[in-house]
Amino acid sequence: MKLGEVIPKYRSYRQELVDQTRSLAKQRDEAQKKFELTGDKKFEEEAATLQLSVEASDEEFKKNQEVLDGLMEQYTAAWNAEVARQQSDPETGYAATMGKIMTTAMRMSRGDNVPYSDEKKLQEANDKLYAAAKQAQAMMKQMKNHKAKDYDSLWDEEGGEYDPEAAAENAEATGELPEIPETGAQEAGMEASAGDSEG
Repeated sequence: MKLGEVIPKYRSYRQELVDQTRSLAKQRDEAQKKFELTGDKKFEEEAATLQLSVEASDEEFKKNQEVLDGLMEQYTAAWNAEVARQQSDPETGYAATMGKIMTTAMRMSRGDNVPYSDEKKLQEANDKLYAAAKQAQAMMKQMKNHKAKDYDSLWDEEGGEYDPEAAAENAEATGELPEIPETGAQEAGMEASAGDSEG
C-alpha cells in the first residue's frame, strides 16, 4: 500500500482513539462522581470498568502512534532520496542549474536574446547578476553593428521534473502494518456506552 494512502488512515484512527479515550474518561469521571454521591457499588464497578477501557484505548493509541512514526520515517526517507536524486542529476542537479544560469547571464551580457523563462530563472537565482546582464544586454543592443542571436531555452531539455512529495506519497509502505478496525475506535466507544446504559 502506498504511503500517501496508508498514513491518512492511521492518522484518522489516531484521532478516533483520542476522541474515544476522552469520551471514556468523561464517562469514568461521571460514574466516579455518582459513586461518591450515592455510595452505590454499581457506579464504582462501572468506573473501574471504564478505567480499564481508558487504559486499553490509551495502549492502542500508543501502538498506532508507533506504526505512524515508522510510516513517517519511510515517508521522510523517500522524500530525501528524491531530493538527493534531483541534486545529483547531471541534467537538473545544482551544478547543472548553476551552469545554465551562468550561460543565460553570459548570453544576455553579449546582447543576445534568451527566452523569458530563462531570464526569470536567472532573476530568481541571482537578481543582481540578472540586473547586470540585463543592463549589458540593453547596452549591446544599442550598438549599430550588433547582431543579436536568438537562443532556445536551456531548460527545454531537462532530464525531468522532480517532485519529492509525489515520490514520498507513492512510495510503498514496508513492514507489517496492523489492521485498523473497519469501524475503528467508534465501535469500542459504542460498547462502552452500551455498558453504561445497562448499569
